[in-house]
Amino acid sequence: MEAWLQASGLWRIVSGTSTLPSFPSPITEAQLQLREVWEVKSDKAAGWLYLLVDPDQRVYFNNIQDDPVKMWKSLQAVHLQKQPGMHFNPYDDLFSIRKLDQESLQSLINRVEDTICKIKDLDPLASL
Repeated sequence: MEAWLQASGLWRIVSGTSTLPSFPSPITEAQLQLREVWEVKSDKAAGWLYLLVDPDQRVYFNNIQDDPVKMWKSLQAVHLQKQPGMHFNPYDDLFSIRKLDQESLQSLINRVEDTICKIKDLDPLASL
């Protein structure tokens, strides 16, 4: 989902790196247009987040459907529980990866990279 939001130019809003610009009063027409562009992108991001999750996951968006940053953080809180016990399984998966008989080397590399991504998702400070 993150990659799709990046490709659509919405990830910076969802991640919170792009925030609503604040302008001094009185606001000019150009500043008003910039604000409108940002709000439209924010609405698109919230809409896409809502549409991209399974219907049973939409319960986590109650009362925050207009804020894509809160929506994303709500999903992270549910699906990326950063507790010490949660770190064991991805490391165990990583250390137990073996090349299968009919498996290509690229497929093996992809499995290793996927597992490393899981580790980094649970601990952004993990450096492999």
